[in-house]
Amino acid sequence: MSTTMMGKKLFTQRPLLTLPQILVLLGVVAALIIALDLNRRAQAGRTVGAGEAGLQAELNAEMTRQVELQARLSYVESDDYVEAYARDEGGYLKSNESRIVILPIAAPPFPTPMPTATPDPAAAAQPWQAWWQLLTDAPLPHH
Repeated sequence: MSTTMMGKKLFTQRPLLTLPQILVLLGVVAALIIALDLNRRAQAGRTVGAGEAGLQAELNAEMTRQVELQARLSYVESDDYVEAYARDEGGYLKSNESRIVILPIAAPPFPTPMPTATPDPAAAAQPWQAWWQLLTDAPLPHH
């Protein structure tokens, strides 16, 4: 055997992964894919259930509204409603009734009081007082 031949046997490549290692690696990858899919499905299930409470509350409110509307419909179709509408809105009376209209009594208006005139200080002032005020802008001297 020559050294080149011997070198080839010494440095022969062995496979990177063995068959059991490849099977374990495939198992781990499959488990990861399954776990991610289950997580996605759980999130989707929570999202579907989240709106259920709001829809149930809205359904209950609409059912209550339906009952109220049905009660109002039965009242509107009754003779009591027609009579009340005729009296209040239409102004109709039964044959043995008479209308009483209360008219407010208008109070006579009070005359507007005349304001008292304020005395004009210029009318009682002497000419020298007006000049004093204009020139000095000081209060008038007392006598």
